[in-house]
Amino acid sequence: MSPRQTALRFIAGRPLSDCIAAGRDNILTLRLLAALLVVFGHSYIVAPDASLADPLNRLLPRTHMHIVGVMMFFCISGFLITLSWLRRPKLLRFLRARVLRLWPALILCVFAWAFVFGPLLSDGSPRTYFASGDVYAYAFGNASLFRLYWNLPGVFTSNPVPQVVNASLWTIPVEAALYLGVAAVGVLGLFRFRWLLSLGIAIAFVALVLLPMYAGSAGALRVEWLGAVLAGFFGAGSIACLLSRHVPISTPLMLLLVLACGCARASALEAPLVSLAICYFVLWFAYVPRIPAMPRGFDLSYGTYLWAFPLQQTLVTAGVRDPLALFAIATPIVLLIAALSWTFVEKPALHLKDDVRWRRRVATEPA
Repeated sequence: MSPRQTALRFIAGRPLSDCIAAGRDNILTLRLLAALLVVFGHSYIVAPDASLADPLNRLLPRTHMHIVGVMMFFCISGFLITLSWLRRPKLLRFLRARVLRLWPALILCVFAWAFVFGPLLSDGSPRTYFASGDVYAYAFGNASLFRLYWNLPGVFTSNPVPQVVNASLWTIPVEAALYLGVAAVGVLGLFRFRWLLSLGIAIAFVALVLLPMYAGSAGALRVEWLGAVLAGFFGAGSIACLLSRHVPISTPLMLLLVLACGCARASALEAPLVSLAICYFVLWFAYVPRIPAMPRGFDLSYGTYLWAFPLQQTLVTAGVRDPLALFAIATPIVLLIAALSWTFVEKPALHLKDDVRWRRRVATEPA
C-alpha cells in the first residue's frame, strides 16, 4: 500500500460495523468516564459558590459538564440496547435484562437513603422522620419510577441546593421508557427497515425537539427540553447501530468536529455541533483508543451515577466548599460504593437475565 493510500485510509477510518465485529471496545471505560463527568459537573452545582462555572461551560457557554456526561450515557445506551435487540430479538429476555440492569441497584440506593442515611442526616428526630409520609413516598415512588420524589424530611435543608437528595434519578424513567420503545419497535418488526427507521427517528427529533427549541431560545438548551434531547441522543446511538456499515470511525473526523465546536463557540451552532461531537466521540472512544480493559469487567458507571449526588450533598453538609475539592473527595468514595454495588447487587442480578431452566436444558441435550 502506497503512502497516499495509507493516508487516505487513515482519514477515512473504518466502518463502525468492522469495529463491532472486531470484538474489542472501551465501552465500560467510556461509561465510567460519562459518570465521572456527571460527578464533576454536579460538584459545581451543589457547591456553596453558585457563581462558579465548570471548565467546559467557561469554554463553551451553552454546554455543561454534567449534561455532556448524561448525553454520552444515552448515546451509549441507544447504541447498545439496539445492538442487544438485533443480536437476540427475544422480547421476554430483553425485558428481563433491562429490568435486572435498572432496578436492583436503584432499589438499593433509594431504600438505603430513605431508611438508613436519611434518618442519620435529618435535622429532626428519628420518630419525627419515620412518621412522615415523605419517607415512604421517596422510597417507593423512586423505586417504581412512576413518580419521583426529591426530598426526605429534614435532609440537606441548609445546603445551597436545599432538600434535593438525588437529582440524578430524573433520567432513569426516561431511560426505561426508551427501553420499552426499542422493544415495541422490535416486536413490530420495524428494525428490518433500517434506513426508513433511522430517517423516522431523525425527523421526529428535528420536529419535536430542535425546531421548537431553536424557535424559542436561539439554540440554547432549555431545561424543559432535556428529556426529549436525551431521547434524541438515544436515537442517535440507535441510528449508528442500525447504519453501522455506513458510519466511518475516523480520528481526523473526530478532530475536525472538535475544531468546529471551538469555532462555533457562543453561537447558535454551538449546541448542534457539540451534540454531534458528543455522539461521534462516543463511537470513536469506544473503538479507536487502545485502553486497558476495566479490571474483571467491573462496570462502575451505574453505581457511580446513582450514589454520587447524595454523597456530594452530604460532603457539602460536612463543610466541603470548593468544587474541585468536592470532586476529589467524592470520587474515590463513590467508586468504592459503586464497586460494592456491582459486586454484590448488579453483577449477581445480571446473571439471572438468562432463564436458568433453559440453560440447564440446553446443557443436557446431546450435541
